[in-house]
Amino acid sequence: MIALDNGFDEATAIVLDLDASIERLCRVFGYTLVWRGDADPGACALMGIAEGWTGHEALLGDPAQERGFIRLFDFPGRELGVMRDGAQPWDAGGVFDINIRALGPLEALHARMTRAGFCAFGPLTAWEFGPLSVKEVVSRDADGLAIATMQRVAPPLEGYENASGDTSYVFNSTQVVPDFDAAKAFFVDALGWQIVMESAWTHEGGRNCLGLPIDLARTRELRVGIYQSNGLNEGSVEILCYGGEALDFSAAPIGRGWAALRFPMRDVEGFMARAEAGGCTIVAPRRITVAPYGEAVAGVAITPWGARLEAYCL
Repeated sequence: MIALDNGFDEATAIVLDLDASIERLCRVFGYTLVWRGDADPGACALMGIAEGWTGHEALLGDPAQERGFIRLFDFPGRELGVMRDGAQPWDAGGVFDINIRALGPLEALHARMTRAGFCAFGPLTAWEFGPLSVKEVVSRDADGLAIATMQRVAPPLEGYENASGDTSYVFNSTQVVPDFDAAKAFFVDALGWQIVMESAWTHEGGRNCLGLPIDLARTRELRVGIYQSNGLNEGSVEILCYGGEALDFSAAPIGRGWAALRFPMRDVEGFMARAEAGGCTIVAPRRITVAPYGEAVAGVAITPWGARLEAYCL
């Protein structure tokens, strides 16, 4: 059962080799291949793929958790570079990563990721945020798929009793933005979403999981905000802003990496109108097939920092 108007339900990505990525992600995260077939032309058009290109598409995740799936596309024989090629975690533009919780020791999950070809931006780091004690590591593969994995150390994590394995569904996704206040205004004022969490901090001692130079991590403030339509940390969008001079990949052409976040909702037209009023470039709604569920009406809002938010209604 797809929950409507409650954050994103899928993170979509373009990869070089669909079957290799399916095998790797399912092996690392314990996910299941839900569906595999030919890439839907309508969905490809919304992603900005050239007309006439053909490819494959697959959906994977943990059906027992009922949300937070990953949808992969590949286009054999077509040359596609990495969208955030050469980007560091502090560089703005597009969708930076997805977030998955380790329901067991994070060290074991991180070891599986490194054996599968993922490489971390920085060391696995323990940090505290108010009453929370957390471990986190952010890694990226050769397709540019950055994945932040984290373990709640204290207080104990609740709400994942239905998980089939030792990882959660994709519960959050991060976008690095050049202007925090403008991005917050888009999500809160234009879209009407609620604040899940906002904060700003420096990394005491300099240790961090983002690969920031130690001296800058100790002194440069990082601003963080998490937003979702109902104020929940599920299918939520996180924005980061470092406030320093960095590269900007907002105008990067479509390529390998995280392509979009898919939001199931009742009112696609209303979402598109609010997004356009908030400064987004709009790709007009059209009919697509969201396999294995059926046909849908879907449109895309591209934020000023290049993140694609896909709204659809079955």
